[in-house]
Amino acid sequence: MSMKRFFIQRINRIDTRSLLVYRNIIESIFLKGASVLIGFVTVTLTVQYIPVNDFGIWMTITFLTSWFSLVDVSFGNGLRNNLVLFFNHGDDTSAREHISTLYFLSALCALGLCLLFGLAPGLVDWTTLLHITSDQPARINAIITYTLIGFSLQLVLKPINSILLADQRTATVARIMLLINALIVVLIYLVSVMSTPSLLLIAHISNTVPLLVFALASVYFFRTQYARVRPAFRHIRFELTGKLLNVSGQFFFLQLISVLVFTSGGLFISFFLGSGHVAPFSIANKYFSLLTFLYGIVITPYWSAFTDACVKQDIDWIQETMRRLNRLSLAMAALALLMFVVAQPVFAFWIGPKIPIPVGLCGWLTAYVISFIFLSNYNYFVNGAGQLGPLVRASLIGAVLYVPLNYLLFRYAQAGPASVVIAGTIWNCFLLIVCVGQYRRFIHNRAQPSVYADLLSH
Repeated sequence: MSMKRFFIQRINRIDTRSLLVYRNIIESIFLKGASVLIGFVTVTLTVQYIPVNDFGIWMTITFLTSWFSLVDVSFGNGLRNNLVLFFNHGDDTSAREHISTLYFLSALCALGLCLLFGLAPGLVDWTTLLHITSDQPARINAIITYTLIGFSLQLVLKPINSILLADQRTATVARIMLLINALIVVLIYLVSVMSTPSLLLIAHISNTVPLLVFALASVYFFRTQYARVRPAFRHIRFELTGKLLNVSGQFFFLQLISVLVFTSGGLFISFFLGSGHVAPFSIANKYFSLLTFLYGIVITPYWSAFTDACVKQDIDWIQETMRRLNRLSLAMAALALLMFVVAQPVFAFWIGPKIPIPVGLCGWLTAYVISFIFLSNYNYFVNGAGQLGPLVRASLIGAVLYVPLNYLLFRYAQAGPASVVIAGTIWNCFLLIVCVGQYRRFIHNRAQPSVYADLLSH
């Protein structure tokens, strides 16, 4: 049998749902891989362009904006699962009403955040709150306010990502993000050779490029592939607000906790140790996050695929898929250990001696990444199945304990920047136990989630 014929036969045995997932993964590997490489180049250019202290300040600002990204993600996830059903059943009317209502809610939220951040400078001194050391605190406060307002405006434009993800077009979202990252690195390079070091210019680039790209992408898609569900004021249904806010509220809480655990490390380090300790953590985290980026490419298409399988009660596909994902996770764990072994030579080549990275911090980041990857398998299933109640309750318990745990690690265990990583690893293991339990209960009961049954009956 020829090799070509062998591969054709293997492909023909793959079900349609898995084939769509694999196609998105293959395309996304190249697109997101390029984005990751660009991200490394961006860090290098930024470190070379601005002083180390300003770089630490910018990383702190970046961590701060990630706290507010949960608003956009929560609204988008609240819509995403519903759109999978509407697209599968050709219900463009319901899809358009939900999309129009979501854009309306996003615009209201963006307006509220802009007003909040616009008033914040008179009420909050960001440099004092975040323990930022600078001889120009007024300038830093202005840059933080400007960045937060720019980020808030993106909320109006980013629902297009949720629509694409619901339509299982993960690779298209990756193309949009690649374009944003490519434009940012090009502009940072240009200002680095044409102007003096300026943190404000970095903020200008990071604010304006995403707004421009998301605006153009939204116009393009709503004039072409998604013209049938293009948002319009007359299609806003205020009666849907409660349902969207209810589902989005659960995702909002989960994202709030996730941001607290997964992306607030720089803020905790800045608060307890000062902004000067943020840079080593940020660089080491970016290095090890290469694995979470890679695994994110694999796992992202499975969210909507799990939704589709749950609605159709395709239990066999769910079980086989989970077995494959867990085997892949073992391979990723081995890769994480290899990255730990070669970490110091990589840092020496990438950053040089300018910013030393502790070995202990790298060791805990390795454990964190491994636990995060295994958690992702079951967490994506729970999100796709819409079974958020137990996860919300578990997250509430974890959140109550997470901040005191960080306090103990920073103040009494003297674990330094690794404190946030140790606490995050414990958190991952706790949620993994909860999500595995939910998965097993679903498989045992073999029942369609009630949230999807209600939507279908509607």
